[in-house]
Amino acid sequence: MCQGGMQRVQSAALRHLVPDRWWEKAAGLYLCTFKPNRGYARVLHLDPAKAAAEVAEMRAQGFQAIEIFAPAEGRFGYAGLDMTDPYRVDPELGTMGDFRRFVRLAHSNGVAVVLFLNIGYFSFEAPAWLEACADRKAGRDTEKVRWFSWAESPDAPPPSPPEDRLFSEGVIPGADSDAPKTWGWQHSDLAGCYYWARWQAKDKDGNWVGLPQLDWGSREWPEEAERIVRFWMNTGIDGMIIDAPGCYSRLTWEANNKHITGVIANYGNAFIQSEGVSKMAWMTEGGYNCLQNYGLSFLGGKWQENSIVSAIRNGDPRPIEETLRGYRDLAANAGGVLYTKVEGIEDRQQRRLQAATVAGIGDMLVYGTADRPGPDEKEQWLLQMRYCHPALHQLASRRRLATNADSKYYAFLKTARDGSERVLVVLNFCSSPEMVEVDMSNVATAALIDLKTGEWFDRTLPFRVELPAYGYAFFQVLPVHSG
Repeated sequence: MCQGGMQRVQSAALRHLVPDRWWEKAAGLYLCTFKPNRGYARVLHLDPAKAAAEVAEMRAQGFQAIEIFAPAEGRFGYAGLDMTDPYRVDPELGTMGDFRRFVRLAHSNGVAVVLFLNIGYFSFEAPAWLEACADRKAGRDTEKVRWFSWAESPDAPPPSPPEDRLFSEGVIPGADSDAPKTWGWQHSDLAGCYYWARWQAKDKDGNWVGLPQLDWGSREWPEEAERIVRFWMNTGIDGMIIDAPGCYSRLTWEANNKHITGVIANYGNAFIQSEGVSKMAWMTEGGYNCLQNYGLSFLGGKWQENSIVSAIRNGDPRPIEETLRGYRDLAANAGGVLYTKVEGIEDRQQRRLQAATVAGIGDMLVYGTADRPGPDEKEQWLLQMRYCHPALHQLASRRRLATNADSKYYAFLKTARDGSERVLVVLNFCSSPEMVEVDMSNVATAALIDLKTGEWFDRTLPFRVELPAYGYAFFQVLPVHSG
């Protein structure tokens, strides 16, 4: 067997060390990159000794998975997502051998590895794009020419109807507010015509350019994209986060299922997330099993501040339940899991409350953005506790319970999917210590146990718990035994 084939077998051989359907139980995912100076995620090392220490540290902190952001060679658009060569590990990473070794190392620690992959656009400097432009200008109808969409006029119809509401309003998430409009039909001197762009970045000279969008309505690009997906899955990884497939030009459910999700799923025990989408159809029709919890920030058709962050800032948690019912609960009911970043708050005490809220709800807590610290000891306890209790896993149900002041406190009962456990979560969104009273009249229980201290509490009506400023508590709800 050739060396490359042996490496793929060795990488895949260790995947059995990752639990079956690990994403349904996983409490934490660490967002990482091997690309320095991109300012987006925690930078890891590929030196074996350093990498081993980092993976062991993350595992000990309570993380069950690592996300490698933008592993393919790219430039500086969206922290390196603008690919130049999708089959080449970024030189800042090292070699493909280094990358496979890291995947094996993570697996040997029982940690899953997933990739954040862009297959929607290329860098303005990508050799394939430059070749397509040269062929288009010369009048050659080549395979790479058919990877992209072209027009002779900026007034030409788009390759498909407006891809989403944000695009139709001229808003590009991530673009600088003072950036010129470089999306839609953009002129290329190299191609001698216009090309379709959806995202923008700066070129090597610091000028804003529209990144050439790949055409999922062609025959050639979906087939190439499938080869890219297989290439990275063959490194032994445990799944992928696909960058904003809702914005892929002319992508259909058939092409998505055939060339993306179906391919990943065939590897078995695979995590498949569609980043940046807001419809449950991406799970029910598209074959994805995870969504980022954008429902916390997208309510009533408008983007707003994350409802948990807003509740902590305003001291009123009531909007959280509405955002959960309108998005998260729909995803869980469809069998999907949710991924939520712990970010947006500087104050450590408030940040712990954010983490406790996400852990109680049951989403996968995501850490690792470059400008934010990792979990402190109290947040590590939240990760470890969340992982150990089935009532806090992704597909557990949630029932809100009334308190003596719902405008200040948030309490809910979590029940494991198999009914094996129930946990009461109580959260204080005030900047002062508070005595919270929870209505337990419709909860049958013999007693409650504080999961942090092990303290036993008899059932009382109402159930009272004193919480510090921005405090929280988790209680195992013991069943009532008959006879």
